[in-house]
Amino acid sequence: MAQSSTNLNKVVAPERVVVLRGSINFRDLGGYRNQRGQLTKWRRIYRAASLGNLTASDRQLLSDLDIVHDIDLRSPSEQQSYPDQQWPGVQLISNPLYPSSNFGRIVNHHRVRRFFNWRHAIPNLDNPVARIYQNVILSNHSQQAFATTFKTLLSQQNDDATVFHCAAGKDRTGMTAALILMALEVPDDTIIQDYLLTNDLYHYSDTHEPPTNDRIQRTVDQMNTKTGEALYIEGVLRTINEGYGGIAGYWRHALQLSANDLKDFRQRFLTDPKN
Repeated sequence: MAQSSTNLNKVVAPERVVVLRGSINFRDLGGYRNQRGQLTKWRRIYRAASLGNLTASDRQLLSDLDIVHDIDLRSPSEQQSYPDQQWPGVQLISNPLYPSSNFGRIVNHHRVRRFFNWRHAIPNLDNPVARIYQNVILSNHSQQAFATTFKTLLSQQNDDATVFHCAAGKDRTGMTAALILMALEVPDDTIIQDYLLTNDLYHYSDTHEPPTNDRIQRTVDQMNTKTGEALYIEGVLRTINEGYGGIAGYWRHALQLSANDLKDFRQRFLTDPKN
């Protein structure tokens, strides 16, 4: 466990958005109800945008939150040009989600699924951005990066936390968050809402209005999860559900993680509402 100066888990109620001066779209994945009525644990897994401009007070807050892993999903060149600002007790994990070479194949080649040998059918997606997301989900390189994120979370001590991020906290971070929430059996609509929340948080940053949990919930209640950018992440969900028969199949066959790992992951990051 990180040595924080203040145990925020005991003195301050968690919020969906962690307000920082030097970064936006820093969010807690806790508090989501899954299909079994369990809740994802607060203050254990965070998603974020760039962490290259954190202030001293930001870094102290992240240390106080016991965030001990910083998983950087950006490319090596992005990491070198705009490195993360580190805080006490954190370990930086370079984990580029996109391959450094042949990335054009993911963006432009719509037949990655042709080389996918599995008994389920990979869905055909009409939206071009959804197809790019699908190709990332099917990429061997990206699958290894997703697995690295899950292995890091599985190695986490009970009272510690991890943040994963890219540049804007939307595409690479959004896909990673979707897989995490799928593994925790969070409903598809909730996963899509979490993805779409990025757009609204950039709006809040323009108006300098710190979004409270109540304001976030009002925003989520008005979201359309069936059209527009929702189709991007819906393509990820469809690819896993139809192509692998669900997250358990993707976990085993794509990520090469065991059924016991999945069971352990759920035990670590889910809680009964009565607790």
